[in-house]
Amino acid sequence: AAGLAALLRELAERRPAATITLVGHSYGSLVVSLAAADAPPQVSDVVSLGGVGAGVQHADELPGGRRFWAAEAPTDWIRWVPPARLPGVGYGRRPGDPAFGARPLPTGGVDGHDGYLVPGSATLAAVAAVVLSAGDRAGSAR
Repeated sequence: AAGLAALLRELAERRPAATITLVGHSYGSLVVSLAAADAPPQVSDVVSLGGVGAGVQHADELPGGRRFWAAEAPTDWIRWVPPARLPGVGYGRRPGDPAFGARPLPTGGVDGHDGYLVPGSATLAAVAAVVLSAGDRAGSAR
């Protein structure tokens, strides 16, 4: 996460007009969530796909005011990971848990833990829409 945050700062320095969406799957969702906490303002959205956690219990606890999206398929085994977060142990509540407060992404056509970005899945189309709308917002804001 620290390395990704450093890369994001360098990217923002080199391309200040860029808009960045972070997408993480499984444990990668924790990585992008932690990196977003120390990311430049060019990071507008964070997407969790079958995420094990985000290091916090609720999306509002993540700094930066970024939009947080999550998809968790009904057939994903990640649902069985306990939402524990103790000092130094656990990943926090799963982003796909409605109590986390993420904006939900559709999971039609997703089978299991690894099917979020398969061609034809509703999640793939929704992630593309998030990325494209983030660019639209940046273009209209500048």
